[in-house]
Amino acid sequence: MKNKNLQILKCRGSVATLAFISILLLITSACGGGSSSAAPPSDPGAGSPPPAGSSAVQIKIGDAPADRVVSFEVTAGPITMTSTAGAVTTVMSTTRRIELTHLSGTSEPLALLNIPQGSYSSASITVSHPEVSFINSSGALVKLQPALNQVVNINFNPALSVTASSSVVNFDLNVANSLTFDGQGNVTGVSMNASSFLISTSAVAAEDRQHAEDGELEDISGIVTNVSGSSFTMALGQSGVSLTFATDDNTEFNDGASLGTMLNTIVTVEGVTRADGSLYAKEVEGIENEHGMELEGLITQVTGSPASQIKLVGHDGSGNGIDDNVTGSEVTIDVSGARYKVNKGNIDTSGIGGLPAPPQFPFDASTIRAGQRVEIESGSAFTGSTIAAEKVKLQQQALVGTVSGLPGATSSGPVTFTLTVPADSAFAMLSGKTSVTVFWQPGTDLHHLSSVNNGDSVRVRGLVFFTGSSFNMIARRIDL
Repeated sequence: MKNKNLQILKCRGSVATLAFISILLLITSACGGGSSSAAPPSDPGAGSPPPAGSSAVQIKIGDAPADRVVSFEVTAGPITMTSTAGAVTTVMSTTRRIELTHLSGTSEPLALLNIPQGSYSSASITVSHPEVSFINSSGALVKLQPALNQVVNINFNPALSVTASSSVVNFDLNVANSLTFDGQGNVTGVSMNASSFLISTSAVAAEDRQHAEDGELEDISGIVTNVSGSSFTMALGQSGVSLTFATDDNTEFNDGASLGTMLNTIVTVEGVTRADGSLYAKEVEGIENEHGMELEGLITQVTGSPASQIKLVGHDGSGNGIDDNVTGSEVTIDVSGARYKVNKGNIDTSGIGGLPAPPQFPFDASTIRAGQRVEIESGSAFTGSTIAAEKVKLQQQALVGTVSGLPGATSSGPVTFTLTVPADSAFAMLSGKTSVTVFWQPGTDLHHLSSVNNGDSVRVRGLVFFTGSSFNMIARRIDL
């Protein structure tokens, strides 16, 4: 396993609570912060050195899923942090809405901040208005909106330290531990008590060796709000968090994206974090202009063969008509005139060839399947009725299950194994399948693992393809 040099901090308090601490520092750059008795965090921008006594810190959030849950959304804020010296800093004076399940197996930058150096002992956060969409024991999609509005105080043990070096702080929420269930596995409520949550910190790695937890930015989508010289600023999907990326002659611009034309358009970025904590865009892909929209989500139903219509539960999106009402709700998509594409990202496809590549890795109107995660792109606004998709793009997703079929203990690819998911998981109930053949590539990232063995319970994130009779998955990351 690659040495991540991670410091794992166990914070006592509620699962959802700490998930939102990530939002505490994270959303500051978008909201501007508030008054405090300590110097407030600030946005370092692209290449700007931190003020004296501060350090560049990137806050990211991820998720450990619950089998039945297809969407988990919550409002967080206001948020404060307290130093070991007793100074209180308001890191977010307003509220921010975020959906978490689509971040399973990865993480998303929620702020790039200059934080006063020192030790932080605790945080206080208000959490409210959770929404949970899940597949019930009868196979139906249900949305639960329990009443909740509470202030939660979290103590860091040991203290959270901000040093002189640029770093990444990752918050990994366990959704299953923040929910209550009945005997049939149906979600009955949201519980903010007696949960565990892991926070990991890591120094920013060298740009050519970065992973999600130490600086890499995977498939970041949003609206470009400003272009200045060779840099641009974008507002991320649902959260609206503002991030600034630098570009240079090595940045690859695709599908019509360019610095001269991308203002107010929707783009997707693959990038890295520089040593000074600023962000650099390696690839920028154009999606839609200011009149269009994009929506990511999990397919719940496919009509026709080849497909003429699909339904999906919205996870995140940008553009005209996309708002909080779409997240966690089932949306109907007309795909009769759509083009199909695979979002390869940084997945290692060595030995596989181009994607899609039949027969193992097809993605088209005949092989799109419930249980897959996709992005829908349209040049028109979403008005609350059916979306006419111009493009359907296969997106990465995470599946949790048990490993079998390996020849023995393995520490690197290429190799294949069978991942068996729970029969009552959302994927199995939507797709009708409980097993997936996983292609473990040489470039697949083992996260907190030194090897994978038969019988292990793992989470695999990657691209899921349907061959017409079974599912294959190219793994980008495997973890516990």
